[in-house]
Amino acid sequence: MKVLHVIGGDLRYGGASKGACILHNALIKLGVHSSILNDTPTKNNQNLKNVSYINNSFFYKLMNKAFVSAEKMLKTLFLHSPRETFTIGFFGFDITKLKEYKEADIIHLHWLNQGFVRIGSLSKIEKPVVWTLRDMWVFTGGSHYSMDFEKYEKSKLSKIMRKFKKNNYGKKFNFITISNWLKNEAEKSEVLNNFKIRTFYNNIDLESFKHLSKEKAKNSLKITTKKKILLYGASNPQSKRKGWEIFINTLKMLDKSKYYLLIFGNFWSNKILDEIGIEYKSLGFVYDKETLNSVYSSADVFIASSIQDGWPKTFAEAMYCNTPVICFSKTSIAEIVDHKINGYVVENFNSEKLKDGIDWLVENIENKNLKFENTKNKIINYGSEKIAKKYIELYKDILKKN
Repeated sequence: MKVLHVIGGDLRYGGASKGACILHNALIKLGVHSSILNDTPTKNNQNLKNVSYINNSFFYKLMNKAFVSAEKMLKTLFLHSPRETFTIGFFGFDITKLKEYKEADIIHLHWLNQGFVRIGSLSKIEKPVVWTLRDMWVFTGGSHYSMDFEKYEKSKLSKIMRKFKKNNYGKKFNFITISNWLKNEAEKSEVLNNFKIRTFYNNIDLESFKHLSKEKAKNSLKITTKKKILLYGASNPQSKRKGWEIFINTLKMLDKSKYYLLIFGNFWSNKILDEIGIEYKSLGFVYDKETLNSVYSSADVFIASSIQDGWPKTFAEAMYCNTPVICFSKTSIAEIVDHKINGYVVENFNSEKLKDGIDWLVENIENKNLKFENTKNKIINYGSEKIAKKYIELYKDILKKN
């Protein structure tokens, strides 16, 4: 059984890339012939095995740059994009012409965008396809989360794009979502409403994380505060869909003498935090896993204020380091967090209720009414090998039918 993972972008960064690479490594460990087709060669690709690059020649590199430029130009003609992710998918390569495709038994799609694989070529795939949805792009008009482009998603152009996608998804396509929330959104869409959709939760590389004592973790980050540490972070944390505005309003209500904010991710500006007056430390984008381990372990509460999110690994990694998580109900994160057991689930997207939840968690931790030593046990269920075994069973089932 030969599985080819099609993953666009830098394999070192980004939630989709990391999740796909973790699965790839676990499959190899379990004896599956797993390989990756990528479009972004790097000097250090996490020591991944069996990786090939579509643009490994001057001609293909030139084509890739042309596809990316064309995508950007077309997007600017009809869409004034903010910092959120939007991709069209008109431009890219046809993977069915490659030897990697021809040698594979199953094609496992993850991330196709930014001039990597064009949608129009997907109808040419004659082999069984597994497509893991890590956001909403597969069934939208181009936005990776509909909340970021609500006006566009209601437009005629978006409807044309959705119809174009649906016409290029074949009968051998098997769609997997990484949360029930994303599954429900996909099933409601006009693109995927006739497909059977399964949920396999996102996978975590458990070997990279462990609980450290708060003292040790804080020392490694050079944090000396005696205040309770609130942790907030993501790749794009100031996004509307991440609940940034709700989070900021919550910070304004909190007792600044009691709380210290630790943040990580690609922040656009720290000006608003300075104006609020809360003591904080901004780490920027954290690449090193040891540092990230200390970040999670140093915190008293991880704040996951997302409104739309497929299933971000950050909250689960924090829980595996025994840090309780506060989140909103009716989100993918709330599917994992148990209210007042290993975290706190806030009803509705409300700043005041989020503030009350943070205070409740901290108060009950201080009074030792709640102990979170077993918080990590919840996340063991999402270890890479457990999730990989589910995919292996799916692969076998698909091959039997084909």
